[in-house]
Amino acid sequence: MSFSAAGEILGAAARVRTLTLAHHPELPDGTYAMVETYCTDPGCDCRKTMILVHHDHRHVSTINFGWETPEFYARWYGAPLDARTRAEMQGPSIDLNSPDLVPPGAMLAFFSALLDARYLEHLRSQYTRFRAAVAKPAGA
Repeated sequence: MSFSAAGEILGAAARVRTLTLAHHPELPDGTYAMVETYCTDPGCDCRKTMILVHHDHRHVSTINFGWETPEFYARWYGAPLDARTRAEMQGPSIDLNSPDLVPPGAMLAFFSALLDARYLEHLRSQYTRFRAAVAKPAGA
């Protein structure tokens, strides 16, 4: 699987969620940008995003987020999922290759607090637009 930032495929139609944080007990004050990336494999339907979290323009964490059920990911994967793979696919988790320049648990809790119905719908919709754009032949 190869992931690209939504803006690289969708252009200005993609938005980056930006938040300013102050006085958090574990995370540094400053601006946090959540750059959503999606799979570019035309045959893939993983229904997940990898969110690159930037703090004051520096990549500090990577969050995996799959919004489907564990049963969906087991079917998609083609085999029963062990606990680690399930945690990486379904729901939010810190990516194994994350730089972890901020406390991973605090970042995961921060992301989870942001994850309301509206943000979830945005991620699903952006995924659908991204997948449609990736599926189009070049120049179409």
